[in-house]
Amino acid sequence: MTKERKTIIVAVTVLLVSAVAYSAVEMLFPTRRLALTEFYDPRGGAVFGLPLVEQTFENHVIMLSSNIIIGTIVTTPPEGRVQHQGIFEVQVKEDIISRTAENTIMVSAENNLFEVGETYLMLLSRIARTPFPFDFYVADSEFVFRVDGPGDQVQRLVNPAERVFIAPFQNPKYNSLSQLRQYIRGLAPANRMRYLHRDRDVKVLEEAPSHAALINLADHILLIETISAELNANGTAAMVGFRTIHTYKGVHVATTLFLPADVEINQRYLVFLVEEHAGHIAMATRRGSVVDEDDPEFSSLLEKLTASRR
Repeated sequence: MTKERKTIIVAVTVLLVSAVAYSAVEMLFPTRRLALTEFYDPRGGAVFGLPLVEQTFENHVIMLSSNIIIGTIVTTPPEGRVQHQGIFEVQVKEDIISRTAENTIMVSAENNLFEVGETYLMLLSRIARTPFPFDFYVADSEFVFRVDGPGDQVQRLVNPAERVFIAPFQNPKYNSLSQLRQYIRGLAPANRMRYLHRDRDVKVLEEAPSHAALINLADHILLIETISAELNANGTAAMVGFRTIHTYKGVHVATTLFLPADVEINQRYLVFLVEEHAGHIAMATRRGSVVDEDDPEFSSLLEKLTASRR
């Protein structure tokens, strides 16, 4: 093979590789952006561990949304709550990106973000963890679109307290639900939450079938006494400080754990824990992994744990 022919082959190969790489980058990082009419209170902070990203609509679709739906608000959080966030019951009308597991889902958001009876296009991130009493979705409060107005028009909520809605995008074409839906679906192949978000498809183990199964499942079993408890933003779980009285299985873990919201201070509990990704410690099951000393199951479990160590 001549030197000139080798040079041509190398050049063609480089061009082909560059073209493929460029196409991949274009898929993962679309250069096209919808210009917003106005941008209020840029957040970008972490919510339930979601990452910081540049504040564009596309980034919120690609990097912060495990699910995008159209849903109608069925119930809102009770008035007078201490927590500034609460749980909304939402009837799913349409799945735009990914399928929700149920027709009615629970959505965590600021207490005044949605109103009963209204229908919205929502950018959501699924949370499925054992300390919470149920799976829920965190609403992206930066991009909330009401879609039950006249015709096919979409309106973006920019002031929840005063219920101010505006046309979202400078290009009026995308202020219609049909066009916005099509645009979002076009971004779906680049949606990173399908690969990076551990809660997107995870199924929480609700309960162990027996005491023996629970003991076998747990990596760590501790008898603890609670010292402090601070509810999370929506009041569904608590960060609990404790001291370890006895370790029945595994090794001593950190002095704080994320546990159910009804855990009381200065109480003794048996806790059954598992090691998850990156060394994270969590309850083994949603129910039955935190047992109060006043619970009838406490003595039975304690006997089994004591007998197993003989």
